[in-house]
Amino acid sequence: MAHMNYGCMHPSPKTTEYPVAGSQYFPHIGPSLVNITTGYVTLAETADTTIFGVAVVPKGRGNPTNTSDDYWMSNAVDGVDKIPIIKVDSGYNFLLLADDTPTAAQAGDTCDLTAANAAGVDYVDIGTSSTTVFIIQGRGVDYDARAGANDVVVKINPEIRQSDN
Repeated sequence: MAHMNYGCMHPSPKTTEYPVAGSQYFPHIGPSLVNITTGYVTLAETADTTIFGVAVVPKGRGNPTNTSDDYWMSNAVDGVDKIPIIKVDSGYNFLLLADDTPTAAQAGDTCDLTAANAAGVDYVDIGTSSTTVFIIQGRGVDYDARAGANDVVVKINPEIRQSDN
């Protein structure tokens, strides 16, 4: 089931549905950053230098062969499923789980994404800035009363927007 604390902080973000590549894992906790590859949404990889948007992960398991409640998985066949995407250039803030405790002094810093397209949770890698995927806005506890110590508020860096779709 989708986690109620994490995700876009805007109450009604603008989304557009796109077809999903086969067998993509979308954890219910984490950023679920995506690219468009050969016309289908794929989860972004750690080293990606362009990002198309953020998936709004559906409830449940998705693919009927999926046996875990930790993530939604797309059908094994490309394009069978569609998923709503918040595009990078939306400018929205996202409350996400970081790999370490953020500090107020890190506001404005850029940082990266940890491992992606696996059944595990992805994190905001606040100690690393080689692909500059995120721009830290502040500590999650300063924005949301439900936030924990390792929660961080970020924007997706508009400079890394995948613009060919």
